[in-house]
Amino acid sequence: MLALVARRLMTAIPTLLAIILASFFLMRLAPGGPFDGERPLPPETQAALQTTYGLDKPLWEQAWMYISRLVQGDFGPSLVYRDFTVSELVAQGLLISLTLGGLAIALALLIGISAGLFAAVRAGKAADKLIMMFATVATALPTFVTGPALALFFGLWLGLLPVSGIGEGWSWLILPVVALALPVSGAIAKLTRAGLATVLKQDHIRTARARGLSETKILFKHGLRPALVPVASYLGPAAAGLLTGAVVVETVFGLPGLGRYFVQGALNRDYPLVLGVVTLYASLIIAFNLFADLIYGWLDPRMREG
Repeated sequence: MLALVARRLMTAIPTLLAIILASFFLMRLAPGGPFDGERPLPPETQAALQTTYGLDKPLWEQAWMYISRLVQGDFGPSLVYRDFTVSELVAQGLLISLTLGGLAIALALLIGISAGLFAAVRAGKAADKLIMMFATVATALPTFVTGPALALFFGLWLGLLPVSGIGEGWSWLILPVVALALPVSGAIAKLTRAGLATVLKQDHIRTARARGLSETKILFKHGLRPALVPVASYLGPAAAGLLTGAVVVETVFGLPGLGRYFVQGALNRDYPLVLGVVTLYASLIIAFNLFADLIYGWLDPRMREG
């Protein structure tokens, strides 16, 4: 297992560096700049600002300066939110984004594994087909459709839940978490059902039945663990999808997470802010993929031996 972690870390650093450099140069190639507005600044003022933030230097030198600061844990100053550094802005939104993502993946696993388990033991029956139909629909609908639909139905029509901002208690989390979890739960349900239906036909399951073990014990002790291997492989991409989907959900529900700063930073060409959020997102995705690999190794001992 330690060898697996070492291999993943050896590839994680170059991958993260490539993502940072690609984002850096793409942001610089985009039209417009952080100091462009409806009322253009005088040329001398704009030149002074560019000199202050180092934007007048060659691109390679700017990239080297940014990487040098980043290694020291400094994301640099925000070019638009002049009273804040990027680290301060990221710290404000990180907790909300991680809370949404963590609760969404937990809810998706709970719904998806339960639905897939229920469908697998009733393979070919009406309940199986109905569950798989709902799972397909949930997977196909993007968050920018389910989010406004949930807000409209449960918030505006029924008035049961808040639809914007952070309120008292935890009720403000329900709609954005459900909107994030629905597509992932549908995919997990389909993977669990397919994996479990295959495992239940294998020889060791027939042997367990011949020994007189109960179906419940066969299902949870001998069948569920190997059936969850495809789900573990999907957890890395699922975490990435939840992080990117949170950008849309936070914007729809007016939550001050990283998504809001990412969107505003991109619109305002706030280079350090966008790069800081991208770097953080990329780091979290790499960490989640490593965690998914560890779960995969626990579920399938053959991977640890390899």
